[in-house]
Amino acid sequence: MWQLWLTGLIGIWLIVSPWVYNFSSNSGAMWNSIIFGFIVLILAIWASAANKNSRSSD
Repeated sequence: MWQLWLTGLIGIWLIVSPWVYNFSSNSGAMWNSIIFGFIVLILAIWASAANKNSRSSD
């Protein structure tokens, strides 16, 4: 379960990293980081929900 939390944090980090590392002026790199951050975050939430549902059905 901790792996899903870590994956979610990585997704959030990808979303905020353009401003932390100050590369938000490079629009290509910024949008790449934001889009992949959202994808990683959504997949982590989805995997967590699937994991929760599979445990409740046991």
